[in-house]
Amino acid sequence: MQPTEIPLGQAPDFAAETIATPEYGPGGSSTAIFSTAIAAAPAVCLGVILDPSTYPAWNKWIQRVVVETPAPASAMDEAVPVALAQHLTSCVAAADRPGLLLPGAKFCFEVHMDPESASSRNTSLELTRLEEFVRDDGGSSDKKKGIRVVWKTQGDPWHVRAERVQEFVEDGHGGCEYYNYETFHGLLAWAIRPFMAGPLSNGLRLWMEGLKKEAEARAAAQ
Repeated sequence: MQPTEIPLGQAPDFAAETIATPEYGPGGSSTAIFSTAIAAAPAVCLGVILDPSTYPAWNKWIQRVVVETPAPASAMDEAVPVALAQHLTSCVAAADRPGLLLPGAKFCFEVHMDPESASSRNTSLELTRLEEFVRDDGGSSDKKKGIRVVWKTQGDPWHVRAERVQEFVEDGHGGCEYYNYETFHGLLAWAIRPFMAGPLSNGLRLWMEGLKKEAEARAAAQ
C-alpha cells in the first residue's frame, strides 16, 4: 500500500497492507493509519507536536514528553524547513527552543493506554526527519506541498520496532490534510494487531482529535 492511498477522513485503523517507511523500508507486520482535515497550516500543526511543553494540554494519550537528548544546536538552521523554522522562532521562547523535538532529538513518551488512569508506560523515540515534500495524488494538478516528520522507536530492534510518519499537506485554503502511518516490525510485532488494536486505535484517535482542536484554536487566534 502507498501513503497516497490513505483516504482523507480515515478513522484510526490498520491498513489492509503494510506501508514502507523511510528507514525501515517495506515489510513489517502491520501499519496503523489515520487522517483528517485540519483548519490550520502545516507549520501551526507542527508547532504543536514538536513542542513537548504543549502535550499535557492537548494529548490525553501521551500526557508527558521528556527530552532525553536534545537535538543538535544547529538543527533549527540546518534541518528544519524555512517556513517552519520561522513559525517556531515566533511562537517558542528562545530559552525553550533547545527542548523542541527536532532531527536528532531523543525523547520519551509517557503513554496512557487508559487516559483516565495514572498508570502509564514509557516509549523511547528518536526524531529522524523533518522535511518538505510534494504529495502526488496523480496528475499534474494534484501535486501538493507538505511537511513530513518521522520518528522511530529506540531500544531492542529485534522484538518490536516501529517507525511513524506524519504528513501535513497544504489544502490550498489555509489549512492542511493530516496523514499518519506507523509500521511495526520485529519478532513480536505480529501480536500488536490482534491484541492491541482497540487501545492503540483509541490512543491514535485521542492524538488526532486533540491535535486538530489545539491547532485550529491556535490558527483562529492568529
